[in-house]
Amino acid sequence: MSFSNKLKSILSVTGHKPADLADCLGISVQSVRNKIFRGSYSIDDLLKIFDYLECEVTVKTKDGIVFPLTIDDVRQDADEMEPEGEG
Repeated sequence: MSFSNKLKSILSVTGHKPADLADCLGISVQSVRNKIFRGSYSIDDLLKIFDYLECEVTVKTKDGIVFPLTIDDVRQDADEMEPEGEG
């Protein structure tokens, strides 16, 4: 099953439609549909989507170490990219 199909399933289970993601991503409904059709998502997009859907995202190493990924990682990365003297 492709990731886009899994995302559609998650949307269905959580009672949402693809168009509901437009606001959380800050893009048009058509752009959301295009992303899903093409299967092109950035990690920032995915974290925003899963935060909006109230889902948890984790990465588990082969040794069993679990790293949670949250919307704060997106915000933190944006803060780290600000030039010095700003912010």
